[in-house]
Amino acid sequence: MRAVAVILALVATPVLHGLSFPPTRLAPLAWFAFVPWFVALRLVGLRAALALSAVVTLAGTYLVARWLPAGVATYYGQSFALGVGLFVAAWTVTMSPWLLAFTACYRAAARRAAATLPLIVGAGWVGAELARVRIGLGNPFGLLGYSQVAMTPLVQIADVTGVYGVSFLVAAVNAALAEVCYARGWERARLGGAYRGLAVVAGAVAVALVYGTVRLHATLPAHPPTTVAVAQGNLDLGSQWQQEFYGVNLEEYMRLTLDVVRRERPALVFWPESAMTFFVEDEPLYRTALGRLLAPGGVELVAGGPRKDGAGAERYHNSAFLLSPDGRITARYDKERLLPFAEYFPLDSVELLRREFGRVRTFVPGVPTPPLPTVAGPAGIVICNEAMFPELVRARVRDGAAYLVNLTNDSWLGDTQFSAQAFDMARLRAIEERRYVVRASTSGPSAIIDPFGRVLAETRPSSRATVSGTVRAIDAETPYARVGDAFAFGCAVVAVAAAALSRSRPARR
Repeated sequence: MRAVAVILALVATPVLHGLSFPPTRLAPLAWFAFVPWFVALRLVGLRAALALSAVVTLAGTYLVARWLPAGVATYYGQSFALGVGLFVAAWTVTMSPWLLAFTACYRAAARRAAATLPLIVGAGWVGAELARVRIGLGNPFGLLGYSQVAMTPLVQIADVTGVYGVSFLVAAVNAALAEVCYARGWERARLGGAYRGLAVVAGAVAVALVYGTVRLHATLPAHPPTTVAVAQGNLDLGSQWQQEFYGVNLEEYMRLTLDVVRRERPALVFWPESAMTFFVEDEPLYRTALGRLLAPGGVELVAGGPRKDGAGAERYHNSAFLLSPDGRITARYDKERLLPFAEYFPLDSVELLRREFGRVRTFVPGVPTPPLPTVAGPAGIVICNEAMFPELVRARVRDGAAYLVNLTNDSWLGDTQFSAQAFDMARLRAIEERRYVVRASTSGPSAIIDPFGRVLAETRPSSRATVSGTVRAIDAETPYARVGDAFAFGCAVVAVAAAALSRSRPARR
């Protein structure tokens, strides 16, 4: 039986976990995906448990982010085998320390009574997720809570707890089911406590569902609607910027914008990250052309493009620009949190690595700036991966953003799984902050998302299209906006304390 449990953990857990995430959207699988793994951790020694966790979580991570090895290989022009090696290295650095620490805490807490174990395990899982997002390079992909985005009532608790509250519930349910299975099979004296723990967790899920249902029927105080539109060019310039790309794509984005302005008459149009392949501040002729496009309809434009820093040596920013209807640049935002190994190279001092993996052009991070003063209200800009970090989006709202804008490039990886995951992360940010989100993607999906995470309008992936709808500026702050990740930090403290107390006392027989 022990051997069967370990085999199930090695095979079933990664598969079920991988199927829980986009694009399959089999969200219910996540509620019991970890049960074989959790049971197996109880049946082996500590060293074997750590080894088992390493294998299970590496395989599960690969299925959740199977786009990464191929994308890395393509981006750097290397072999797929090297892409797999870099994937393993990234997992080793950004995930394995926290997953193995969770394993040790889980086993320590399991020494105590079964009734409270699911809550401790949920807290420990949240602590591990928080650590991998906040410490070091930061890895926000595949947080367990994102698997439940399609379950709209459940995820509404994110306006209090952030995405980590949803992760807590899913992990706790898995732990409760695992405790029942373990008690029935190997330690029946714990069965009563296991059922009590399952009842407690079921109650917590019920409370979350009731809260979410009430919130979905609430009316948010908002300003009058503003019609906006997004142009999605679906134009890929490859993995490396080259001089011959200068100014490419402008004609196509102007054509898409002209079509949607004539048809929908928006007050504001959005172009995605890197839509402008030129230095718009240095090109008065391009700005004049944009003014001729925007002026007849009195339309503002928010567009992504590079910016050259004029101070000293040439430095480049990944930026978003707000252009008035006459083509003037009225405000800008420089991306603050850059993507390591793609927008900057952390190991720049190593000559061999820089020569093999360095990019033609790298960026430097920008400094905090106020929201862009658009006609729809103050716009909090997050570029590409910035939307994956809840604390960055929260900072935009705290600075006065009345709605959120995510300019992103989904073309460079060419994988719908990645774009679906990034899209679901943007939906969670809308719930956490109770803000409309406009997502402008190079290849889709581009969308308009309401403050409850519901998609009001979206484009198909890998298509050349436009999408339009209305957004409303909102001034009120959610509990999450006010206290941030207090819930997640509290979970981390509880998990460590519970594990420490369990190890200091003799195990129950």
